[in-house]
Amino acid sequence: MSYYVTGLLLIDAPASALNNGQAENNESKVKAIRVPGQGDYPYVSAQSFRYWLRDTLSDQFGSEWTASKVYTAGAGSKQQAYTEGDPIDYPDDDLFGYMRATKERTVTRVSPFRASTLVSIAPAPIVSDFGVMARAEKQEGDKEGVVLHAHQFYRAVLQGMFSIDLQSAGTFTNQMRSGFQNLAQDTLEKASNLGLTPVPALRSFRLPLQERIRRVQVLLRALGRIQGGAKQTLHYTDVAPVFVMAAVTRGGNNLFGRAVTTDARNRPTLHWDVLNEIRDVQGDSLASSVFVGRSAGFMDDAVEMLREQYQISPIHPRQALDALADEIALHPEWWE
Repeated sequence: MSYYVTGLLLIDAPASALNNGQAENNESKVKAIRVPGQGDYPYVSAQSFRYWLRDTLSDQFGSEWTASKVYTAGAGSKQQAYTEGDPIDYPDDDLFGYMRATKERTVTRVSPFRASTLVSIAPAPIVSDFGVMARAEKQEGDKEGVVLHAHQFYRAVLQGMFSIDLQSAGTFTNQMRSGFQNLAQDTLEKASNLGLTPVPALRSFRLPLQERIRRVQVLLRALGRIQGGAKQTLHYTDVAPVFVMAAVTRGGNNLFGRAVTTDARNRPTLHWDVLNEIRDVQGDSLASSVFVGRSAGFMDDAVEMLREQYQISPIHPRQALDALADEIALHPEWWE
């Protein structure tokens, strides 16, 4: 049986342009999904979200987290960028995965941490804001006039899902197939010299349990404190989750993907039928309690119902993820 940390989170973007695509006609474009008959759903790519998280880990958890070195090689269409590809020394390589194919080393690792695209929970009008580049005093030789530019932004609540494979965290396979050839000759020797635990059934080596737990705990705590996003000098959006719902589950399916819906005014609200289904039909997939976090002033109407019908008292999202991080340390059976 495989166990996963599984969750859903919401980011409140009141006037934002958190992830941009290719500019057109001197206008920065936000990324959005256009659904015929509905409108535009702004989104943040999973790649951007993972970048925010990695940056947060390095910035706020530097004493507990070692980011992998990044290398570039080649040029033009053949240019490559890759990390060290050493999951033993670098938690970053361990939990986020890698692909490195060079003359010296060919290794790949499927990421134990999974993240979805963050998509607006409802259609959101995309606004174009026009600006100018001008100064009160022109320098000698400057042409008359100003330079116009524009950028798009939106007001939305973005929803994303995440998952962490606990069995794979800190477990490094040596299988001749894409994504599972985690160790090269030098890292195989390092695993042996450091006394990592061999797991013959998986053709792998494992870090000590406490180090595996510690790495996932740091990642969960960083999720509650995540920072980043484009256009912050103009829109200054707090991208830390304002709502989170998470648990340890048996199997990798995300039980919470439809737990949030919208009301008649496109405001986020909990989908009570989905929560009933999780409790009554899929309850055997839950290995832990469900941890719910909510920032004050966001989805206030859900609090009483959660307490009365589900015996869940929401706390702050950061506290909820911290509590889940503490919980995973109490169950070594989840890591086998």
